[in-house]
Amino acid sequence: MVQELLSIDTGDAIAHCLAFDKETKSIAVGCSDAMIKMINIEKGEITSQLKGHEDSVNALYINQNNTAMYSCGNDGKICMW
Repeated sequence: MVQELLSIDTGDAIAHCLAFDKETKSIAVGCSDAMIKMINIEKGEITSQLKGHEDSVNALYINQNNTAMYSCGNDGKICMW
């Protein structure tokens, strides 16, 4: 049987995508408010927010060795973090 282990509120923003950061045990969540919200999964809270897009963030990718994160959004931009 599968059950929910954690639920995190991203506020008024819709969560569109996520990527797991193994090093910090966080998830990066791309949202409809153009923000990437970094969430500590052990604490279940937003630890920081990244602003680089002007519209919804639709895709996130963290590379294998955790040295870069890439995001793309409805604004037509691809950002490297």
